[in-house]
Amino acid sequence: MSAAKLRRFLFWGHLVVGVTVGLLILILAITGLLMSFETQIIGAIERSMVRDRANGRHEVLAPESILALIQSSGLMGQPSSLNYSNRPEDPVILLVDRGNQQLFHPATGESLGKGAAGTRSFFQTVLSIHRWLTFSTRPETRKPSGGVERKPIAWKDVGGNLQAAASLCFLGLLASGLLLWIPRKRSRPAFKAVLFPNPQLKGRARDWTWHHLTGFWTAPLILAITLTGLIMAYPWANQLLFRAFGEQAPVKQGATGKHDQEKPSSAIITTGLDRAAHVACKEMPDWKAISLELPVNASRPYSVTVTDAGRGRPDRRVKLLIDRQNFQILTREGFDKLSPATRLRQLVRWAHTGEIGGLLGQILATLTCLATIVLTLTGYALTSRRLFKNRRLSPKDTD
Repeated sequence: MSAAKLRRFLFWGHLVVGVTVGLLILILAITGLLMSFETQIIGAIERSMVRDRANGRHEVLAPESILALIQSSGLMGQPSSLNYSNRPEDPVILLVDRGNQQLFHPATGESLGKGAAGTRSFFQTVLSIHRWLTFSTRPETRKPSGGVERKPIAWKDVGGNLQAAASLCFLGLLASGLLLWIPRKRSRPAFKAVLFPNPQLKGRARDWTWHHLTGFWTAPLILAITLTGLIMAYPWANQLLFRAFGEQAPVKQGATGKHDQEKPSSAIITTGLDRAAHVACKEMPDWKAISLELPVNASRPYSVTVTDAGRGRPDRRVKLLIDRQNFQILTREGFDKLSPATRLRQLVRWAHTGEIGGLLGQILATLTCLATIVLTLTGYALTSRRLFKNRRLSPKDTD
């Protein structure tokens, strides 16, 4: 096959696949863009709630004190962990039962309910569209006559597979697009046309230029986000990651059953939590956030997780098991104790959102989403002009 025929084959394959999955890719990009600064937006709203109800009190209560206030308020459910930061304007988060979090004022213990519930609900809906093309993530189950509960095929499954397939196709579009990016004539004007914008261009020439230069300059970022998305979407991609390091992927644990959720609540043991938290903070003097598992068994050690960075840095998070008698650290489980594949897999989630790189990483992820939107819209514009307007083009535009 000659180079010209190969290029034509790549071009039409690129066009057909792009038109087919372009709308799904556009949905992924728009929803990803909307979620770019989710953490900061929710945090700002909930910190304002704390400031509005401070009543002149700004000292963060110790774990035992705030738990005493929470328990006296008659909170229903089984508390599992208490999470707070070193900033007095951040709310204290109490996890209750499975997936339910309640917020409290760090200085007064006053209930803040679910915090920015409306904003959280909005972002949860956006996430559902991003992952499953659905507005709801509630599991759909039915119980047949045999009494065995099973999950039927639902739109969530179909939508999830469509989004995963779109990501896989996007990877192919990126590869073929980079090959098509190479100008037929290896001249300085030809490379300049696909490397730098020209504000004087209009119509198809403008769309063609922006499609090419956007794809080239953002290709590494698009590649990173697409690969990490595939690892999270496809079990085989996740297994390939572990096999590359000669490891076996861990078996995913099933969700807690309905009967487990209906177990009666057990009284938590709050005595000693202040000292356990003090030991953890002393272990990491520059700590920013701490999570205390609330024990119901007096024979088990305290479990405390502490970090000196944001949630996007699992490598800066340490889990400590602390003896209940002498408050000595029994074990220290850090990122360095994990296997290489497990470490990389933990980073995948936060590389996908850019949070692994802090604010700069989130900005780059946002720019990647914007670039993907530009690629999709200019791709559809070029296709429309080619198929429906039948315009005569100059030789340099015929790809």
